[in-house]
Amino acid sequence: AEWNFGGFPVWLKYVPGISFRTDNGPFKMAMRGFTEKIVNLMKSENLFESQGGPIILSQIENEYGPQGKALGAAGHEYMTWAANMAVGLSTGVPWVMCKEEDAPDPVINTCNGFYCDAFSPNRPYKPTIWTEAWSGWFTQFGGPIHQRPVQDLAFA
Repeated sequence: AEWNFGGFPVWLKYVPGISFRTDNGPFKMAMRGFTEKIVNLMKSENLFESQGGPIILSQIENEYGPQGKALGAAGHEYMTWAANMAVGLSTGVPWVMCKEEDAPDPVINTCNGFYCDAFSPNRPYKPTIWTEAWSGWFTQFGGPIHQRPVQDLAFA
């Protein structure tokens, strides 16, 4: 997703008045519509664990924490809205937000990174989940190559 307009459909940038991943009506309307469509497709096929299917977690937003902080109140409002919107879809499985320290209950904040040894969830009753174990990172031309040894990953 990082390579192709952040995973968003290109046409979305042409919606009048849209501002991505913030407290913005046109964006939230599009996001709600897309999320509802995906959840309803999964429900229609009984794919959530609560229906006997294999899906045990759902994710809403990804690595929003730094952007949300930069946006201040509008970022916090959007993140809270996204969490509440997702939970309201009643999937019967937990929702997670990766790299979101302020994930509101019952959404679980999770760790993405090379190492998550020092990570702990934002509430003591939430499980510790490592959603992305990074083995490498983007390399800028001529820049250092960031990677984690496979032996290290195997024993993480």
